[in-house]
Amino acid sequence: MNRLAIAAAVSIPLLVAGCAMFQSNPDSGEPEIDHATDRSVNDVVACLTQDAAKHGVSFKSTPIPQGTMLEFGDSNVVKVRSDNGQTWYRFYPGQRHVSNLWLEGASKTCAP
Repeated sequence: MNRLAIAAAVSIPLLVAGCAMFQSNPDSGEPEIDHATDRSVNDVVACLTQDAAKHGVSFKSTPIPQGTMLEFGDSNVVKVRSDNGQTWYRFYPGQRHVSNLWLEGASKTCAP
């Protein structure tokens, strides 16, 4: 086997592993959730704010075009936006802790 073949044989698994590292967070909960809801952006954000208060969780709220982004720490982010008359809810899971597991189900209660 020549050096080029050996280098290719060794690099392909590393490349695949590297790509997988950027595709998922092994410590995260459910994969990204993105779905439409009949509720308004303000209703969804208010619901998430109330749920966060119930769980004693602080968060940062940032306006984004057509909506709001809520950052709950440890890379747990929820974006709620309006697009063409439809409200969209998108959850980007981060690290899981007992204090933030409620976020995984928040879409079912706040953005049904």
